[in-house]
Amino acid sequence: MSDTNKFKRAALVLLIITGLVILWFFFQQGRGLYNIITLGFDLFGGEGALFGVYFAIAFVSVPMMLASLIIGFSLLHSIRRKESPFIKKNVTKLKAVAILLVAFELYLIISQIIIHRYFFVFAHSGYSYFMSVSLGGVVIVLGLVVYCIALVFEYGISLQNQVDETL
Repeated sequence: MSDTNKFKRAALVLLIITGLVILWFFFQQGRGLYNIITLGFDLFGGEGALFGVYFAIAFVSVPMMLASLIIGFSLLHSIRRKESPFIKKNVTKLKAVAILLVAFELYLIISQIIIHRYFFVFAHSGYSYFMSVSLGGVVIVLGLVVYCIALVFEYGISLQNQVDETL
């Protein structure tokens, strides 16, 4: 019984941390949008063309990251409520997060290759610059690890069913 209490306490702490991360995520996105609006860039033409491309990338990547945070929050909430974390719904949530993590990193890598190949920005001093956001494939590996954890959960469900059947 103390093990389930330990899981529930850990899930509560992680729920609080995830909630704070989601709030920070909204704050950062709001601040970025505010900067875009106040800087007054022509998002899809003139000097702001590259900025418009970055805005278009954020239009896809932000919902992907927000979805993974919300699914993670839902997973922790489910673990906190239930007696056993080994339920099919949790496996589905873990697989969804894994797929979103891998897709997010691949999307960023591909979009940055396109940006660096076709768009150039020159500062007034004559230097060219570009921005890179990728973590070098670390998020892909984390997504694959989360997928493996989902497979372990699936195996745990089958073991739990076997034990329930033998009793």
